Amino acid sequence: MIPLPGIAVPDRADPREGPLQAFEGTVEPQQLQKMREDGIDVSQQEATDEGFRIEVIGTEAQIADLAADGIELSPRDGVARRRAAAQADGVYKPWDGPDGIEARILATAGAYPRLVKLVDIGDTIQGRDVWALKVTKNANQRSDGQRPAVLYSAAQHAREWITPEMNLRLLDYFLENYDTDSEIRGLLDKTELWFVPVANPDGYQYTHTTDRLWRKNLRDNNGDGEITPGDGVDLNRNFAYTWNYDNEGSATDPFDETYRGTAPNSEPETQAMDGLLADIGFEYQINYHSAAELLLYGTGWQVATPTPDDVVYEALAGNDADSAIPGYDPDISAELYTTNGETTNHAHAMYDTLAFTPEMSTCQTASNRDPDDEWEAADCQSGFNFPDDEELIQEEFQNNLAFALDVAKSAQNPDEPVSHLGNSVPDFVVAEFSTSYGSDQTVQAVADRDLGKVRMYYRINDGKRQLDNTSEWDGGERYGDEFDTYYHYVRGEVEGASPGDSVEVWFEANGKKSEPFTYTVADDIGGDVLVVADTNYGNEIAGGVTELLYVDYYGDALEANGYTWDLYDVVAQDEAPDPLGVLSHYDSVIWYTGDNLVTEFQGGIASTKLAHDMNIVLRDYINEGGKLVATGKNVGFQEFFGVTYGEDTNPDEPCTSGDCLILSNDFFQYYLGGTERARHGGLDTDANARPLEGIDAPYQEYAWTLDGGDSAANQGSVDGTNTKGTGTASWITTSFRLPSDDYPLFTSFGSVEWAGEGAAPPFEPRTGEFYAASQIADESYKRLTRTVDLSGATSASLEFWTSYNTEGNWDFLTVEAHTVGEDDWTTLPDANGHTDQTTGDSCASGWDDIHPFTTHYQGPNCEPTGTTGEWHATSGPSEGWEQWSIDLSSYAGSEVEVSITYISDWATQGVGVFVDDTTVTVDGASIAETSFEDDLGGWTVPGQPEGTRDNPNDWARSESLFDFKAAVTTEDSVLHGFGFEGISTAEERNEIMDRTLDHLDE
Repeated sequence: MIPLPGIAVPDRADPREGPLQAFEGTVEPQQLQKMREDGIDVSQQEATDEGFRIEVIGTEAQIADLAADGIELSPRDGVARRRAAAQADGVYKPWDGPDGIEARILATAGAYPRLVKLVDIGDTIQGRDVWALKVTKNANQRSDGQRPAVLYSAAQHAREWITPEMNLRLLDYFLENYDTDSEIRGLLDKTELWFVPVANPDGYQYTHTTDRLWRKNLRDNNGDGEITPGDGVDLNRNFAYTWNYDNEGSATDPFDETYRGTAPNSEPETQAMDGLLADIGFEYQINYHSAAELLLYGTGWQVATPTPDDVVYEALAGNDADSAIPGYDPDISAELYTTNGETTNHAHAMYDTLAFTPEMSTCQTASNRDPDDEWEAADCQSGFNFPDDEELIQEEFQNNLAFALDVAKSAQNPDEPVSHLGNSVPDFVVAEFSTSYGSDQTVQAVADRDLGKVRMYYRINDGKRQLDNTSEWDGGERYGDEFDTYYHYVRGEVEGASPGDSVEVWFEANGKKSEPFTYTVADDIGGDVLVVADTNYGNEIAGGVTELLYVDYYGDALEANGYTWDLYDVVAQDEAPDPLGVLSHYDSVIWYTGDNLVTEFQGGIASTKLAHDMNIVLRDYINEGGKLVATGKNVGFQEFFGVTYGEDTNPDEPCTSGDCLILSNDFFQYYLGGTERARHGGLDTDANARPLEGIDAPYQEYAWTLDGGDSAANQGSVDGTNTKGTGTASWITTSFRLPSDDYPLFTSFGSVEWAGEGAAPPFEPRTGEFYAASQIADESYKRLTRTVDLSGATSASLEFWTSYNTEGNWDFLTVEAHTVGEDDWTTLPDANGHTDQTTGDSCASGWDDIHPFTTHYQGPNCEPTGTTGEWHATSGPSEGWEQWSIDLSSYAGSEVEVSITYISDWATQGVGVFVDDTTVTVDGASIAETSFEDDLGGWTVPGQPEGTRDNPNDWARSESLFDFKAAVTTEDSVLHGFGFEGISTAEERNEIMDRTLDHLDE
């Protein structure tokens, strides 16, 4: 469950209970995305036709918390684990003891005094030495760092036992072959190879004595003298570079497996590694981890962010078709998930050490290699439990050896890496594009720094060659100026071209020349603002639309405000606008998505790589100072719905294998200021678009409407129902999750609210500052209850407002009532028509096993009549605040106990039920009213009925759990929960356009 402010939440299961275990299950893409964002330790994932098959490491209590949020996982088979243990060869050893890894390190150093220098680089929290071994000719006579150096490190994460074996076997390989292999001898005569076999000795020892799946170090975070799952710091999130950049790439909560610690470099183990990196100045590092069969390099703190030194990384790592480690997938680090405070990024950014992270093979992969051996994938306790089998461990080492040797051989000339694949590095990598929207045009290349001064040449329409001396690009506002040790960005300027011209461009330096590329200068350019139309037509998802829609709404409003404008039609161009060729020519860009639900369509709810590309090019544009308006009734839907796009091994190809990439929502979160999106957030109960009120810059003190007048009338429902594709959204600002005082880079604020009578944002208090909130938990039966004395009355009713989002047809909101002291329980219908007698799938699936009290209202065949009463309820989303009216007149002459009740099944939750503004009326007069501003106003929370397990949480008085807004504003952007074309009148559109661009022009 997401921690929410402003509410007293009853304790959920104590995550300290029990050791860490491996659990598995299948989740939907958006669930996986959310788990990653919330810091859940998802150790493996595999795309299937049913969703993503995942492995999660946690305690039973932590997995129960996931179940309360609708994510059901099962423990791996304990019998299989014991069978695997019985087959073990005893290869893996603890740190301590006469046969332990420390003893092995000391013995190795003693056996090779001419080649090995033993260095104590620091102490752990529990006082163990962190050992490094320098391997080179005359190691103990020559000063450290005098020769080009490579660092091989392992076991930052304690449970990854295969990595020390890799490290130590590689150490042995160099030492044992020095006298007999001339290549190895030549290498060690000229190069320093450093080994840190276990970077986390405390944690590693703990995995042998106490908890096999422990990940972190042994920092006692709460100081209670015990090590429990709430203790420890993730040493691979504790480094200074990008430490605490966000709460997705590392965690604030000590119970999370990616807990970053209290400060950068706070841990002695981190300080030991950082000190070694600083002292030696390594050319390369390989930091071994497991388990995923990946070969990672480059940017980890942000998705899809290439850098100049990727030229070197790619030459060494290879590609999907030809990987330097067979069976491993080479890619930029954030492909697995984003990380901050991570080792290899820190090494590169702070010390110019190019660093790789091989994620070594999983237990399952290793167990499946030989169908005739004794190892079965089903026996794996987790992916981290690489079989304790000498043959398999040695095979894994051999599979990694060639790459490890390549890196060692590359240390002498790091910008000319040696690759056993035969790869070489180019002198230039040119940023090509086919169309320019400017007469003058910036062009860019990645160039080898050793080339020296780079000149850019160009020719317009086969005319004479012209020259421009390039300069180094220093990067944008957030990225572009790092990871450029050996290669760097250079830029030049083409001048004097005209619309329709063809321009040929190339780069030269020190006798080297790039391949030329040619672009055409577009017609109809030179406007103040670029409108990027990203709305489907002429394809299978366009619903019969054959031409571009809505662009005139934007053009007319721009012209009315004195702006000239140009158009980029994504469908017509069939590619995203290039950041340099197109977007760089405009101070402001308006990106509108019209009626799009997904950018393009490849079956199911799946898009193509174009959707990903749009996010990246617009992010690049903002990074270089651009200002963006993102508008559309469904803008952001595909990013927050877990939509997939291309094949993992080939993103440009539509995904057909099931191994698909998930479209990231990071651009919306960290650049546009929207961290959560609620579909249909601007619709009333009839699925019509609500009015809008500006509450902050640039829309303060202005109100407008949608779908009226001469608008596109495309925001609300076209047929009176809330159908798929009907639009509008409410947004939670990123600053709501990441407060501006702590994360000023992501400062964002809500600038517009959905308005209208009874149209408070759907999950915020309807009036005032407080409401009653059910919270969410599976297998719960929650009652908000009061007693009404009708002993002298003839009529009575209960009115209340409610907003809800429950799992449709499985979780229900109902109103229960019975005469005090009597077992005449029933549920009561809403006189305003919001309830019906559908008993749903949960009844048919046997929820009377977990909620036997429901048999009072539901029969054995799920008929809506039970042992004492009838069933009246609702399920699914309310699409806003609804007023309910419950007739209590049948209880006149007695006392009645009435409960607003939320009942949930085994799994899957919405956001729950919210109640506000309740009124009890007796004989025409109000006798009790509350909006929960001061207390529960006479309501009580009695807990679940007999037969249901204790509720993990329950009804509580609360301030808003969410801060949903109709628009979000940042310094560089405006994000709408509606489409601009849907604004009702030209006058309103002109005003909104004027205010929007004024804000972005500031």
